[in-house]
Amino acid sequence: MPDEVRITDADVERLADSVRTLVWKLQRVGEREAGLMGIPQSEIEVLRVLSDHPGITVSELARMLGLQSSNVSATVRSLVGRGLVTRTTNPRDGRSYHLHRTPLAEHNGDLIRRMWTSRMQQVLAGMGDDAAELVAVAPLLERLAVLADDPARA
Repeated sequence: MPDEVRITDADVERLADSVRTLVWKLQRVGEREAGLMGIPQSEIEVLRVLSDHPGITVSELARMLGLQSSNVSATVRSLVGRGLVTRTTNPRDGRSYHLHRTPLAEHNGDLIRRMWTSRMQQVLAGMGDDAAELVAVAPLLERLAVLADDPARA
């Protein structure tokens, strides 16, 4: 039986800091290079969730983001005003709406994704042999993202 690897609090903190810093840097580069600066982080998060969960309601969105419905409603109103989100009345409950990203939001998301991919290609090109090792952990990072949303899925 192989020796158990001990992961210290410092190891976890280093990983968390590294992931946070990388995401922050890539996010700002992607937005800037795509010409989309000026979109508040709260709106980016709403658009990200709507990309993964089209048609959810404000209440569901607020629950997923861990925010108050009133705050999410204000963010959705802003996104509707920017032409990035549409609201359709829930046929079962005329008081709530289903939310969807617009074609403009989809286009902007694709631009940012391409900018991230381009930047990652540049960074990986400078890493030599370490690049292949980093790319190989992508499935683990995907699993980490799923578990970050729902630790019960471990």
